Amino acid sequence: MRSEVQHEYGGALWMLAVEDGRTEQMLEDVRALRAVLADTPEYIRLIRCPDIPLDERIALLDTAFRGKVCDHVLHLMQLLAERGHFGYLPDCLDEFCRRYDEANNIENVTVISAVPLTREQKQALGEKLSQKMRKNVRLTATVDPSVMGGIRVETEGASLDGTVRKRMDSIRESLLHTVI
Repeated sequence: MRSEVQHEYGGALWMLAVEDGRTEQMLEDVRALRAVLADTPEYIRLIRCPDIPLDERIALLDTAFRGKVCDHVLHLMQLLAERGHFGYLPDCLDEFCRRYDEANNIENVTVISAVPLTREQKQALGEKLSQKMRKNVRLTATVDPSVMGGIRVETEGASLDGTVRKRMDSIRESLLHTVI
């Protein structure tokens, strides 16, 4: 469930991007910032640290990000820091990306298989899923040897499990409930 902070601030950033006609540029900035925060999670702890005066934390943000992200993204970071919500920044950025995907009819799909899928398999599966879902599919493939074979397809709203593991579990359940 999305937090109110994530919804409000991420949504406001999205609305500014739409109003300015700069959704693509802001998406690039948001993705880059997400990557930075994922690589250096201690940065969030630094900006949230109450031992550092707020004006110094705001100056740190300005020094680190001015000219590297658009002003709206920088102002969002500063506003979250001022209001004590900087820990929600990754969630706000996720909300921006969610709204971008929604506006562009993009569905994020994860495919789990026992062995790596070839480029051709990923492309064919992505095209097939796009047709079935009537959306632009952004496919992420992961490997999990425990599925044994087949694939599991996961979206935000559903999961389709065609794995050998699932079939074996179903057979086991049937056998456990069989009266002899």
